[in-house]
Amino acid sequence: MDLSFDIINSEGDHIMVALSYYDSETVRIFSTDPLTLTLVFYDVALIRRAGERYVGYKVLFAISDTLAKFMEENEDAVLCFYCDASTDVRRNHENMLPQEYRSRLFSRMFELYVKSHKMSELINHRVEIEDPDDPTNRQFAHFICRKEHKDAVAAMGQLLMQK
Repeated sequence: MDLSFDIINSEGDHIMVALSYYDSETVRIFSTDPLTLTLVFYDVALIRRAGERYVGYKVLFAISDTLAKFMEENEDAVLCFYCDASTDVRRNHENMLPQEYRSRLFSRMFELYVKSHKMSELINHRVEIEDPDDPTNRQFAHFICRKEHKDAVAAMGQLLMQK
């Protein structure tokens, strides 16, 4: 089941939030842990459909709200975000790699949202994947899950770091 949600604001920004699930065969490549296999992993992609300015706080909040509602309705869901080096972004911290900036922005956005909505049952497990041959190819993966799934998600993160 692939899903998408459209976030549109009055300034002409249009962001599509696309969720694509990993089938159980894909998850089995990474883990045979029974708890991990009961979870449903979704890749989250944010796709800009319109607009060229910085994405404002209201749009980020709407994205967070959409994903939080999805998590409330799907108890075994794990949302997976991936920040790689393939896309540069405008940022106010030029000394930071684009993927690290997106990762930190995402983490901050998530922390603010769950705190303001008293959603302490959700966590953001962040994994940094380093390429020993290329320090500019650091990548960041995020797993949004319920606290009771933290161990299974952390095991999956460890496997990613080894690949």
